[in-house]
Amino acid sequence: MNNYFELLNIAPSPKIDLALLDDHYKISAADAHPDQGGSKEEFDMLNIAKKTLRNPSSRIKHLLDIHSITYEKRGSVSNHLMNYFMSTGELIQKVDAFIKKKQQATSVLTKALLENDSVEMQENISIQIDLLETAQEETLNTLPGAIDSQVYEIAARDLAFLEKWQAQLKERYSSLF
Repeated sequence: MNNYFELLNIAPSPKIDLALLDDHYKISAADAHPDQGGSKEEFDMLNIAKKTLRNPSSRIKHLLDIHSITYEKRGSVSNHLMNYFMSTGELIQKVDAFIKKKQQATSVLTKALLENDSVEMQENISIQIDLLETAQEETLNTLPGAIDSQVYEIAARDLAFLEKWQAQLKERYSSLF
């Protein structure tokens, strides 16, 4: 198994400096690029490494993998995230209903009258995304330095849910324009 932390010269940790990751990737990718004498396989591996380490849940799973710690890849959301689950689900339902209403609007006047609601939906989505990002940071900040398989497994799963909800909200946000 490839160690993506070593590949990109990043200290193995659940929380990393993304700017440093980008810098190390650029340096490594410039040398590994096929146009610069590198190989396609090496360049592709660097892209996979960057994508894996950039994403908190996959980064933690990779830490577990490189330490040969088996973990349950599936599971339910932790109880402390249930409020986020419920509020995100409700917001997505409201936005989906609004988008449908907006798509059915045929007159310019009706579309114009919906604009204030659209702005309000965008604001609500932004607030929810901020809340989810805060929960993501809190999850990362509570992880112990030493790898605890059970704690890391739960954190990876919780982070995957938070990332999924953020992606769903961002998709809805872009649909409002």
